[in-house]
Amino acid sequence: MSNSPPQLIPPALPPILLSAQDHAVLLALAGSAEAVSREVIVHALGGDFRYYDQRRLDTQMRRLRRKVEAACPGLQLPVATLRGLGYRFYEEIEVCQ
Repeated sequence: MSNSPPQLIPPALPPILLSAQDHAVLLALAGSAEAVSREVIVHALGGDFRYYDQRRLDTQMRRLRRKVEAACPGLQLPVATLRGLGYRFYEEIEVCQ
């Protein structure tokens, strides 16, 4: 097991350091080729979906997208928001621990 922080590795660009929350969200999304429900993501974050504020998850996703754009100008996090369903990757990614 590595002691290095989790990272997102864009193709031909330097790794982007991730917070534990960012890492949990990306691992939940990477675990499926299909849409991942908000409930699955909240569970991955250790929360109870019945009491989790949806705006909090939306804010988490916005912050994660901005982090990628700030670290690698011109690059966007390949995550689509599926209204009423959740999120999904539309390109393959690599998340490292």
